[in-house]
Amino acid sequence: MVRLPLEGIRVIDLSEVWAGPMGASLLGDMGAQVIKVESYPRAPQTRPPVPPASSLGFAGQGTDVSRPWDRAAVHNMANRNKYGITLNLREPRGKELFVELVALSDVLIEGYSAGTAERLGLDYPVLRGVNPALVMISMPGWGTVGPYQGYVTLGSGIDSTSGHHYLRGYPDADPSQTMACVHSDAVAAVTAAYAALTGLFYRRRSGRGQWIDLSQAEAFLPHLGYSLLDYAMNRRGAQPLGNHDRWMAPHSCYPCRGEEEWIAICVSTDQEWQALCRAAGHLEWQEDPRFSGVDDRWRNQDALDALISQWTQEQDKRELAERLQQAGVPAGAVLRDVELFEDAHLARRGAFEEATHKVVGRTRNPGMLWKYSETPLRLRLAPNALAEHNALVFRQLLGLSSDQCQALEAQGVTGDTYAPEASLDARDQAMAPAVSVQA
Repeated sequence: MVRLPLEGIRVIDLSEVWAGPMGASLLGDMGAQVIKVESYPRAPQTRPPVPPASSLGFAGQGTDVSRPWDRAAVHNMANRNKYGITLNLREPRGKELFVELVALSDVLIEGYSAGTAERLGLDYPVLRGVNPALVMISMPGWGTVGPYQGYVTLGSGIDSTSGHHYLRGYPDADPSQTMACVHSDAVAAVTAAYAALTGLFYRRRSGRGQWIDLSQAEAFLPHLGYSLLDYAMNRRGAQPLGNHDRWMAPHSCYPCRGEEEWIAICVSTDQEWQALCRAAGHLEWQEDPRFSGVDDRWRNQDALDALISQWTQEQDKRELAERLQQAGVPAGAVLRDVELFEDAHLARRGAFEEATHKVVGRTRNPGMLWKYSETPLRLRLAPNALAEHNALVFRQLLGLSSDQCQALEAQGVTGDTYAPEASLDARDQAMAPAVSVQA
């Protein structure tokens, strides 16, 4: 059997939400043995201790759904190809077991806010003493040093403070109307995987591990390069563009036949513009002096958008996208989530893979990000249920007995259920009404 690229590498995932967990999943996709260490008894943001009010992204209905923390899609989508355990790192025994696990591992990814690992006594100087070959990645939102080091943030905070939230909006709307986006989380996930690989490559040459301080905000800033450079060179402040482009026109989403059906059309050259006019059957658009050149179309894009919208609203979005592509015009139908599952191209490439989750059952999950010709990747492990692999890791890897594992649960060092108030801080727990949930 062909060995996967990272087979033989062990990774500890000590991160939450999306960026760190997805970065660790990418390493798991490539064959690494990833062990996700989840907090206990505190529930992370992506594992609701009680069924959420909205069923969107939640496998189950009503308030009597068992194990709600295992049913949240936002958690399961970012945690494939991993073994999952729970540990209370504030308990001395939990910390001891974690350190033992570090001694047997190659990579550690932690996503705590700056200073948390140090306060827990689990920062790099400590762990390096246990495992000098360890590659450790710390990835708080703003890095571990600097005036913002104490700031706690998730992707939405990075999106706003970096300016991306403002730029993603529409010229006639204020930032409060901009949809939530986790672009920075996706960037940080890939960056973390890349950092781990380069750290391992350095270790292969030197025999030594190292600590990698990964600022998620700084990893994201190059994606705003156009706006940053324009200001640095021309002192022009970027403004929201909506679906428009800085120089291309037409460039927008246009309504199609049906309710909330849309197509994206992006024209960058005179040749593409002429092809669009022919495909639309409106050759008179070519003769209109308002649209004769690239600059003219850009200056008059509002009038141009009105004409194109009047034409597209009578068209089927998929048929029109196919016709425009064949004519040489960049275009694509705007698809809903269910349409992605039905898309023939994505299906042919294996963009979604099926797996059986211990609680949710058979589900379709995002497939592998990369297609390897010699070492094909696949979804080997479904997203883990809470503490699903405690016995495997504690007994087989750390050598604990059944009695010792039971003692850990009795002492509150580990467990496989969350109390209803598990996601609340101490003050909120004192004020929370009694809530029951079926485990």
